[in-house]
Amino acid sequence: MSLDSDTILLRLREALAADRLAHAYLLLGSSSVQLKALALRIAELLLGPRPEIHPDFHLVEPESRLRRIPVERMRSLMAMLALKPYSSRFRVALVCDAERMCLGGGEAANSFLKMLEEPPRDVVILLTSTQPQMLLPTVSSRCLSLAVRAERRATAPEDPRHARFLADWFSPDPGLLRAFRRAALLENTVLEIRKEIEGKVSEADENEPEEIRASFIESEVDLRREQLLAQLEEAYAKAADPERGEVPGREIRILEELLRDLRGGLDPGLAYTRACLEIEGSTKMSPSPRREPSWIRKKLPN
Repeated sequence: MSLDSDTILLRLREALAADRLAHAYLLLGSSSVQLKALALRIAELLLGPRPEIHPDFHLVEPESRLRRIPVERMRSLMAMLALKPYSSRFRVALVCDAERMCLGGGEAANSFLKMLEEPPRDVVILLTSTQPQMLLPTVSSRCLSLAVRAERRATAPEDPRHARFLADWFSPDPGLLRAFRRAALLENTVLEIRKEIEGKVSEADENEPEEIRASFIESEVDLRREQLLAQLEEAYAKAADPERGEVPGREIRILEELLRDLRGGLDPGLAYTRACLEIEGSTKMSPSPRREPSWIRKKLPN
């Protein structure tokens, strides 16, 4: 069950007062920005105002154009966490996008396992991840996982590809034809994303091992696909008309099941087709072009 940020913070405040804090928390959600903001609020709870400049706060984020967390950075963090707190009750470590420790052979993640297995009593570790399926099981199993409820965005997507995708998704088609067209649209859009990422990686540091470059491509494709599906869920939520008794929960549930299938390794083409057929065959509410979110058309390039 996912919780909003304020509820999570309240529960951690209660755990702190009762001296029942876990040694490591894994914050899971769909937005890296939202997860980092929550983690900083937790750090503020433990260290006081402006934790970013506190001597007992240690931040690790992905580095380089391939956005990986190198093993050297994690070893440096472990050395700092082995020291006694400088001026606070705790040393607090925040590792953003922790799945980036697992790129390539996962050397950085494996090096950090000892700290997760036998942490000093005065250390609290905060990990964030939007792609928990990429984390080593030995990492996630040693943390208390907290699913963070996504905050509704009030703005339209900035990626022009998303706007075109949404306009095509909600265009009118009869019956099963729309289901198969939507499945093809999903597959082709993700293929475009993959080609774009592969092009960028080919221009990146050639000294990076091929294994890490390949892992980066797959993780970025997964992330961008999840962002695309999140935009689609939001479009269904915006398109529903409560006055007409329309509730978008069914479509959103199907899209969330699609995401779980993809994370579980189901063939993408099969997963897309199954989800689109289920939406077409079982939904009671399909947004018509005249009721699609107005920002879909506004964001389309000329």
